[in-house]
Amino acid sequence: MNRPAARRGPEELRREVEGGGRGLYYLLYGEEDYERDSTCAWLVEKLAPEVAREFNLEVFHADQLSLERLLDFYYAYPLLASHRLAVLKGCEELTIDQCRSLETVVEKPAQTTVLVAMGAKVDMRRRFFQQLARQGRAAEFRPPFDNQLPQWIQRHASQRGLKMDGEAVEHLRQSAGPGLRELAGELEKLALYAGEGARITGPLVDQVVGGHPQGDIFALTHAIGQRHHPKAGQLLRSLLDQGEEPGRVLWMIHRHFQLLLKAQELLRRRLPREELAGELGISSFFLDQYLDQARRCPPAQLWEGMGALLWADDQLKSKAHRQEEALLELLLWRLCASPKVG
Repeated sequence: MNRPAARRGPEELRREVEGGGRGLYYLLYGEEDYERDSTCAWLVEKLAPEVAREFNLEVFHADQLSLERLLDFYYAYPLLASHRLAVLKGCEELTIDQCRSLETVVEKPAQTTVLVAMGAKVDMRRRFFQQLARQGRAAEFRPPFDNQLPQWIQRHASQRGLKMDGEAVEHLRQSAGPGLRELAGELEKLALYAGEGARITGPLVDQVVGGHPQGDIFALTHAIGQRHHPKAGQLLRSLLDQGEEPGRVLWMIHRHFQLLLKAQELLRRRLPREELAGELGISSFFLDQYLDQARRCPPAQLWEGMGALLWADDQLKSKAHRQEEALLELLLWRLCASPKVG
């Protein structure tokens, strides 16, 4: 009898497997690739038979899939083990006809084979994926919201035996950006450098990960808020000279404007100071600087800037690399075009 299963988060799925649970089907999907790939590798390690693994584990790729070979493996009996494990990667590449052919796997399940299917933009309207989610364990992987990154960094730092203070977390987030794969790589560098059980501080992050741009980005956004174009241009060139990619500079300005808008909303709600940093998802080390800028910048100016940033992001994706710096210069001109504020 097939047991319906609700969609699980990655942590819940891991806890279930650690507790000895094993389903017949696992569907890992969503655009966040680091956690998705890590969970798939973890499932393979946990679920693949230890005996005769080379005969009982097979990885298939949807973009070069032989349905006959997959189905032959799926329905074959395990060799010297209790079960087999089939892994199907890149499920977003499956055609409609392939999905229909694979429906037999969930309509006539092999009780001795576990199927792990993984993909990014999986079309959950297709019956094959709906059946996998209904009859097995499905986990969706979405990029975390900005205010969820500090908790993610703390959790993964703890898994590597590191103790990070709030300033270190904020420095790492600013230096590595929002990508989980990049953050995980920098945490690995910190663990190798500092050793297990080490306490990680902001200056240590700057030393190991690279120059911390927080001061320059605050100065840049403050100059933009004052509509001081010459100073903003000088600070922009400084960031680029430090090796910052134009796309990351744009992301940092966009994130900063988002936080200022949110800070203005929180100030209107008159939240206690101790709640403000948590609501913003930033270290209390930087709270006063954000609040000061939020009080000084009119909301209309920030929304106008957000529109210019969206325009720049669209333009940046379609321009050649040599045009990126010129595009950022034009963005600064647009952001600083009006008279000074305050």
